Amino acid sequence: MDQHRDRTCTRRVGWKRWGAVAALLATGALHAQGLPPEILTSVGGRYAVDCARPEAPYVDVGRRQLLLVEEEGKRVSARDLAVEPRYFGQQPPPELRVVLSGQVREQHLLMAWVNVDDNGQYLLLRGNPQVMANLGALGAAQFRHCDPDMNRRAVASLQAARQVEAETGATMTPGTARTPSELIRDPVFKPVYLMALGPMVRTPWLSEMGGLGADLAQRRIDGVTYTVAAFCKRGDCRPNSAVLLYDPVQRVVHGMAHRDGKFHAFGPVSRPMMEHLFALWHSQWR
Repeated sequence: MDQHRDRTCTRRVGWKRWGAVAALLATGALHAQGLPPEILTSVGGRYAVDCARPEAPYVDVGRRQLLLVEEEGKRVSARDLAVEPRYFGQQPPPELRVVLSGQVREQHLLMAWVNVDDNGQYLLLRGNPQVMANLGALGAAQFRHCDPDMNRRAVASLQAARQVEAETGATMTPGTARTPSELIRDPVFKPVYLMALGPMVRTPWLSEMGGLGADLAQRRIDGVTYTVAAFCKRGDCRPNSAVLLYDPVQRVVHGMAHRDGKFHAFGPVSRPMMEHLFALWHSQWR
């Protein structure tokens, strides 16, 4: 009981120290235009230290804002959230979902790492030593996602990603792949692609990219040079086929899959990008 009381007191002291950084966050803008819909669908919502206690500290991830509510009811918001793929590393583990980041007063980096384990999705707050000092106990807190359905989906995606990792074999040196089946073994491309797939990561022929496929090609669109990949399900190719455009510089995948008689876009796909993908799909599979 005494140990529990000590931990609770430590948390409260740390949360009160957020007052020193709250004003900085109120005046600092995180450097982006909001989270893409597919990212918000995957990681948005409420994360809490204890989802069973309404008064427990929690973090709410919205499209443009990360809202921290402390145990005392104090609110700290960080606006204009951005996805930071550069922090994924060359070969991030399947457990890493996404990194969100922003600047505090344009000089202190504040990050929210969203991970998944066998129990579901959770969020960690990170920053430079000054930010971590102001975070206090919150810097060591693990905020678990409070939506059971989202946690189940995240665990299913983790299990699928682990299976793909085990089955795809040795990795390729980034930038050397010649076919879709080699591209999925590129340690830079793979986590970006699997995250872009979202719930479709549970479709084996999509997540493994192991079916029939043309050699990779290059295409320049609006000043960006993309790697073009087209592949399909072995034994049932035409009804189950996909195309994608991969920007290795920005580490972004735009794609479209045809399955169940319908087209499904994945990754950030604008209307102009959708037109490019439709044209690419028809040129490959019609």
